[in-house]
Amino acid sequence: MIRKKSRWFGGALMAVVLTVTGLVASPAAALAATPLYAESYDDYYNGYGYATWSNTGQYSSFQVCDFGAGDARRAVGYIWWQGGGTIERHADGGSGTCSTPVNVYVPAGRWVSMEVCERKGVNGLDEKCGPVSQGVAGS
Repeated sequence: MIRKKSRWFGGALMAVVLTVTGLVASPAAALAATPLYAESYDDYYNGYGYATWSNTGQYSSFQVCDFGAGDARRAVGYIWWQGGGTIERHADGGSGTCSTPVNVYVPAGRWVSMEVCERKGVNGLDEKCGPVSQGVAGS
């Protein structure tokens, strides 16, 4: 017959093991299907850009849009991922326009990052870049 203290210890040990297992597995699982959104530094009244990545599977749509007041700048978005390359898209049709969406292949479980900047002309320097957004590619 198993003593009460042994059963209590065994139950407590199992709870600790399951908790640690859950903490190790949950961060990637929690972010797995979350779409990404990033913005440039400016607000609506100064004109800004934003980018979206759908994160709906290995081939997910990436698009950049120029929005807000006209500011003579285009929105430029970047997406890159762990073990992969970088894709750059331009919303160059003026405020209220978006780039053509492109499907981006990212293997499941890889970290993905996005950033949006503003630029004067196709060969200008990136300005007013917003914070980098990060997430994990879903399956």
